[in-house]
Amino acid sequence: MLTIKKASEKVEIPASTIRYYDNEGLLPFIKRNVNGYRMFKEEDLFWLELIGCMRATGMPIETLRRVAQLHMKGDSTLGERTRIFRDHQKKLQKQKQEIDVALEKLTKKMKILDKEGAAEKNPSEPGF
Repeated sequence: MLTIKKASEKVEIPASTIRYYDNEGLLPFIKRNVNGYRMFKEEDLFWLELIGCMRATGMPIETLRRVAQLHMKGDSTLGERTRIFRDHQKKLQKQKQEIDVALEKLTKKMKILDKEGAAEKNPSEPGF
């Protein structure tokens, strides 16, 4: 079992953020010791990392809370949990495609600007 400090160090998420996740109902499975301190199992760390990734990619706290609640209800909720993550995955794949297109356009623009900058340094060459 890991203290919040050790869990925080392992997953590189501030302890204050982990407390926030717990207070928001995202960690209903976390046990507490006799003194009331949160105690984490190694397998809990993946969920902490997943929460961080999902939050960074725009998944709302409410959705993550729903997933945590469904998880606590057991295997009968597997289909709904899978659907939630699959929907988010599709959303991220679409965003990635949009970002890839934008990066391609930006790279082309940067090449044009680099050429214009070179032309300004050497005015004998025409800049386009």
